[in-house]
Amino acid sequence: MKVVVLGKPGGITRLTEDIAEDFRIGEHTVSVLATRNPALNRSLERILLNPRFGAPLAAWTARRVKHIAPDLMLAVGVLGQFSATMMEHLAALPGRPPLIGWIGDVFTERDAAVANCFDIICYTDTGMVAMHAQLGFRSKAVFLPLGASRGLPTQDAPGPRSLMLAIAAAPTPERRDLLAQISEPINIFGPGWQAKGMEVLSHHKRDARRIDAPELAKIYARHMGALNIRNEINVINGLNQRHFAPYTIGTPVITDSLPDISACFDPGHEILVYRDAPELNEIYAALRRDPSKAAAIGAAGQRRVLAQHTYSHRLLDIANMIGIKTEKIRSA
Repeated sequence: MKVVVLGKPGGITRLTEDIAEDFRIGEHTVSVLATRNPALNRSLERILLNPRFGAPLAAWTARRVKHIAPDLMLAVGVLGQFSATMMEHLAALPGRPPLIGWIGDVFTERDAAVANCFDIICYTDTGMVAMHAQLGFRSKAVFLPLGASRGLPTQDAPGPRSLMLAIAAAPTPERRDLLAQISEPINIFGPGWQAKGMEVLSHHKRDARRIDAPELAKIYARHMGALNIRNEINVINGLNQRHFAPYTIGTPVITDSLPDISACFDPGHEILVYRDAPELNEIYAALRRDPSKAAAIGAAGQRRVLAQHTYSHRLLDIANMIGIKTEKIRSA
């Protein structure tokens, strides 16, 4: 299958790169076209997308899509990151392939012009599907969870696992407040965790750097489990990448309770779920007493993710939605 992935390379979550990488592992032909180039001055970008000047950047992107002649255009990320002018150019291409959005953050009525350009928007969160309907967007909306890339590097990963949990995420008030209530130390990774107001986390070890993909793999590999705490700013019901990625190397996820979890995992067998800080403290203490339970959950979750939840599995789901026949997924 030939796919054009439209997205923002260079983001902290590596969503665009991870999706493209797993599609290639699945033996699909992938071209990534950047919808936002961080190296490009925003004022210049606005000029290049301004219809008064012919929107040369949007026109160039449309020409690239026409030249590539893909079976599918897949725009991944946040509705607000896409230019309405860019999407309108792509939607207006004569004889174009399906234009699909795969959106993972909340949005507002201001995003209607972009949303209405898509044939289908796949939301990673059932709450966003409901929001789409409430706002009266015209495109079709479906639920499609995130997944994992089988390209997460695992070479040179340490062998023995620490009896500690790790979390690699951006700080938010709810994350800070929950972590402050966890009695046993947790290793926290990511920019911002040493900022003002984070002193309540002094009993945890904080590594306030941006973590690249190879180091993230090693972090998952050397810890007993990966802690996940929802981002209250952009999540309603859904799962993020950290619900899936640790399982590619057999690391279990301990997560807060979210309505969409049961659509992807069997709680208690493939993932551990807590409702509040006391319950998380209990789960953490139990895993430290018996790390074999963490290993068993990691193994069960790994089987589930590799069998059903890679990005290539999601591509097949999209292909089925739009009637494209595809080959069986190749194992990594």
